[in-house]
Amino acid sequence: MEKTSLKSLAALLGTRGAIAVACFVTIGSGATGVMLELSAKSRARETGAIVADRVAADIRGEFERPIGTVSGMRDAIVASRRQHVVDRQTHNMIMRTTLNETPELLATWTAWEPNAFDGRDGGFINTPGHDRTGRFVPYWHRAGTGIALAPLEDYDKPGAGDYYLLAQRSGKPVMVEPYDYAVDGKTVLMTSIALPVIENGRAIAVVGADMALSDLQKRIGALKLPFGGDVKLLSGGNSYVYNADKALLGKKGEAPQEEGTTVSDPVLGKVIRVDRPVVLNGFETPWTVRIDLPVSAVLADAREAELVLLLTALLMIGGLVLVIRMTATRVVGQPMHALADEMKSLASGDLSDPQREVTQAIEIDQIREAVNVFRENAREKRRADEEQQRVVAALAGNLQRLAEGDLSTRIDATFSGSYEQIKTDFNAAMTRLENALSAVSGSVRDVRYGSEEINTASDDLAQRTEQQAAGLEEMAAAMTEITSGVRRTAGAAAKASEVVGDSKRDIEEGGVVIRRAIDAMSGIETASREISDIISVIDGIAFQTNLLALNAGVEAARAGEAGKGFAVVASEVRALAQRSSDAARDIKAKINASSSQVRSGVELVGEMNLALDRIVGRIEEISGLANEIATSAEQQSTSLTEVNGAVGQMNDFTQQNAAMVEESTAAARNLAGQASSLAELVAQFRTSDAPIAAPARSGRRPAMRLAS
Repeated sequence: MEKTSLKSLAALLGTRGAIAVACFVTIGSGATGVMLELSAKSRARETGAIVADRVAADIRGEFERPIGTVSGMRDAIVASRRQHVVDRQTHNMIMRTTLNETPELLATWTAWEPNAFDGRDGGFINTPGHDRTGRFVPYWHRAGTGIALAPLEDYDKPGAGDYYLLAQRSGKPVMVEPYDYAVDGKTVLMTSIALPVIENGRAIAVVGADMALSDLQKRIGALKLPFGGDVKLLSGGNSYVYNADKALLGKKGEAPQEEGTTVSDPVLGKVIRVDRPVVLNGFETPWTVRIDLPVSAVLADAREAELVLLLTALLMIGGLVLVIRMTATRVVGQPMHALADEMKSLASGDLSDPQREVTQAIEIDQIREAVNVFRENAREKRRADEEQQRVVAALAGNLQRLAEGDLSTRIDATFSGSYEQIKTDFNAAMTRLENALSAVSGSVRDVRYGSEEINTASDDLAQRTEQQAAGLEEMAAAMTEITSGVRRTAGAAAKASEVVGDSKRDIEEGGVVIRRAIDAMSGIETASREISDIISVIDGIAFQTNLLALNAGVEAARAGEAGKGFAVVASEVRALAQRSSDAARDIKAKINASSSQVRSGVELVGEMNLALDRIVGRIEEISGLANEIATSAEQQSTSLTEVNGAVGQMNDFTQQNAAMVEESTAAARNLAGQASSLAELVAQFRTSDAPIAAPARSGRRPAMRLAS
């Protein structure tokens, strides 16, 4: 394995101490730098907010006078209408005068809904200040050094006419988004201030003025911002009203953000952005002043302070590292080096006391005390090793004699300390071993004779056990045959019981059929009696009919010629009644004969039912006897099965006993052999009396193998 390069303890302490100091100083310097940057950014945000508030106030002042002028113009027009002055020329003069007296305005105008001014739009079609609809839409604007009048254009078209439509539809003042417009052949960025005229809750007209934004742009561009920052002005729709990049004027910018947000600017890089709304009285959508301060300029002073702090920290780290290294070398390195040399000498076997300098550290002094303990322990170990070598030499000599079989050997040398107990224990162990082997020699002879007797007895027992196992095997076979015969007898008895049961059920079912036949014959007999009664009634009706027919014939005879037809009918009825009476008597006679025969059949069937009942009783007795025979045979079969199992178990036990006898015989022979071997081993030792004689081997009979 490659050995790792090691460094001195002083170097390690100095290096790690320097690293720790460097880490702490670096963390402190970094935290200080972060705090400086945060403080600089906070001051920059505050400065940007102050500048933005000032610029917003200036812009608000720039718009307040034009807005007040337009508001006054609208109020003058509304007041004239309230005085019933609806002369369009008068209102044109108000707008012209306002434009003439307000040089910052480019134009003044008004636009009225159709016929909303005076109801006479049709009379002013295509006249100055009117278009082809005749609506009052005068547009007073500067033309060269004078003021000209023209009708408004595209005021009813969304987009181009937003200067009118937005205020008219919302009924609220509107500052129109900045747009480019040609004035005296020059393109000017301008906006329109539009104020609605409300009557009866509806905007019937819009009064407004156009205002150029060039002067405002110049004033904003002349501002000097701290940190070399940039200022921008955005309209209510986030279009640039002022931007240092002229190409962005009138184009959409980013929406206002949270104050102090850090964003990226394509020109200044990362900037701290402050947005302030320019709230104009009466207008819902404010414009926005945006101040961007470059982060690099804001943090310039903080970065210089951080650089100075870093250089100072590096000097501090270098000085502290030098002090720590020198202190570690003086207090730890040199004493530890001396201790290392002292321990090397101790490891090489030099146990003499060294010369030491005074140490300043408690830990070094404690290590020196531990080294002194190691030195004293080494001296004690050297003395103990010398004593141990002498003891080992004495033990080796006695153990060698013991290995040669001499049990009379003893340790006579004098030992010191705990080694004296080893001498005592060794001598005592040898005495006990000698006595034990002497006793074992006598026991071996007894074991040999006993094992020979056990061997002979085991052979005899094995023969008798084999004969017993054969007899039990024959008995088990006979018991198996008897059990099978009894089981077949029990099965036949059970089958006979089942046949008797089936016969009993068939006879019982026949009895049920006979009883149903008796019930049916009884019903027939009852029906016959009822039919006989009905026939008697029919016979009576025939008799009465015959009497009526006879009376009818008598009455027809009395009637003479008029009753001849009735007499014929009466004769036919009487003949019919006579035939009915004869048929009724005939049926009654036959029914009486059937009833007699049915009664005889019922009596015979009843006697048959009694005979079947007697047969069922006898079969029940036979079934009971068969069941008893089957149960007894089953019990005998069960008993014989148990006896057969017991005999089989006895056979198994006998076979096992035979196997055990064979094993005992083999063990007895093995025991005799072991006793002889043990005697030979004991004879190898010598005691203080005489050598132990080995016993003579005796002949052994071969073991008999039992048939399984």
